[in-house]
Amino acid sequence: MFIGWLKFTDVNDLVTIANDVGWLADGYHIKLMIMHSPHLCYGAYDEGKLIGAIMAIECEQSVQIKYFMVSPSYQKLGLGRRLFETLFGVLRNDFHKIYLHAAPNMEPFFKSYGFASQMQIGRYINVGKVPPFNFTNAHAKELDSGDFDTIIKHIDRETFGENRLAFLTDEMERHSSLKFALPNGFQHSSVVNARQVYLGPWQVREGHEEEAEKMMKGVLYFRGLKKVVADVPLGNKPAVDLYKRYHFQNKQRFIHMSYGGSNVRFENIYAFSL
Repeated sequence: MFIGWLKFTDVNDLVTIANDVGWLADGYHIKLMIMHSPHLCYGAYDEGKLIGAIMAIECEQSVQIKYFMVSPSYQKLGLGRRLFETLFGVLRNDFHKIYLHAAPNMEPFFKSYGFASQMQIGRYINVGKVPPFNFTNAHAKELDSGDFDTIIKHIDRETFGENRLAFLTDEMERHSSLKFALPNGFQHSSVVNARQVYLGPWQVREGHEEEAEKMMKGVLYFRGLKKVVADVPLGNKPAVDLYKRYHFQNKQRFIHMSYGGSNVRFENIYAFSL
């Protein structure tokens, strides 16, 4: 077995591994990460076959680790630790802050490397039982703001304390992207597979819950025939209450962890990026 940089030809195998371990993965998103940060995307191979991976995407000051997974038949052999230490050895020398979303059983593993738990995250899923609500063409027009790029530039910087637009802009330019913007918030959703729509990134300034609800109505109106999935900071009570009102159910939990501290404003986040 050896560890090397991931290639575009590995994408389908990585999605297969994700399905095998129960991790939501999207081929478009994986390709985008390899394109933006190829030097931070590692795969583990056994006689040329991809059996595990770990990836990261860099921003202005921070980096986020994603898609850390090992094929079930190769787990508990130390491969995951080798993958993580390969990437972490690069990241901790070059970045002030490192973020990741951990499965609860992995929290002790990451803590052993100096990561601290910052926020519980719930994966909310709407299974089609949407309550009745009023939504008209006038409402849709209000959400179709021509200032989307300006709004996301300012609000995302307020939320994360840095410029993250290089990757986010490309992430939200797929064929299935649906983008809304109001003066104090923006929302993006996209189709990730035949059954699911991923809702995120979605950010609304604290105290503007009425704008968040308008966007919730919009995404359910346009995406209602598919399952809508969102990863939500459980400490943001207005966001959690909104999902519950529209009959979303919390199906999984993760932990937002950081190395080097965190200045993320979770109160602005209604859904993380994939």
